[in-house]
Amino acid sequence: MADIELNFVRIPASEFTMGSNRSRDRGAHDDEMPAQRLLVSDYFIMRYPVTNAQYARFMQETGHRAPLFWADGLLPVDKADHPVVGVSYYDAIAFCAWAADATGLPVRLPTEPEWEKAARGAEASAYPWGNEWKKGFCNTSEEKLNGTSAVGGYSPRGDSPYGVAETGGNVQEWCSSLYGPYPYDPADGREAHVYDLHNRDLLPKLLETGCTSMPESNEASIGKSVLRGGSWREAKFQARCAYRSWAAPMHRSDDTGFRCCYEPKE
Repeated sequence: MADIELNFVRIPASEFTMGSNRSRDRGAHDDEMPAQRLLVSDYFIMRYPVTNAQYARFMQETGHRAPLFWADGLLPVDKADHPVVGVSYYDAIAFCAWAADATGLPVRLPTEPEWEKAARGAEASAYPWGNEWKKGFCNTSEEKLNGTSAVGGYSPRGDSPYGVAETGGNVQEWCSSLYGPYPYDPADGREAHVYDLHNRDLLPKLLETGCTSMPESNEASIGKSVLRGGSWREAKFQARCAYRSWAAPMHRSDDTGFRCCYEPKE
């Protein structure tokens, strides 16, 4: 297949601060605490969320269903360079599988720590650009656009230290992680990527496989896939890098999209 131009940015291996500190981050939610230092190895992540045009190419080559809000299942031509929305967790996984075939790279959704590190850098800044809110740096409800905006429209002023764009607003994004409490522990079941991708229902089969170290923790997380980032509908509070939320994997919303990542081959 031809190059699909996913525009990946390298995030170098380093420690970073994940989460919020109650004394420093006023108003932070309990599920963002405690803050912790994590070492994350090299990976690549898309500079922008997947666009409508990129998703249309995926649909054309695979016959996959259209996003929920496309009239008659057709690409909205005036929004070709906007992030795709109206896609479920499973739609995002299917896109990643197609992109892996198209590029020859091990493309997947980012884990929750990978997403947050790409958004805030190695330090603990509140927003991608620093600790203070700045109007006009991302598409949140303060902009009053009432919908998505073209990717790159807030670059470079709203970019993260790594040059990753749109993490503070526009669309909230699916991560591969299951939602669970902090401190973050990748061995507690939240990173068990065991979904039956050949079944139309795409129900998680995590407990049946016995592949998690803490099945009781995993049981509480079934039906809760992590969403990261603010969106055009949400306010500046949700645009903070540490903000986290979740949705059922089949959820399709007009403010939810995704971006892809991959780890370099050995």
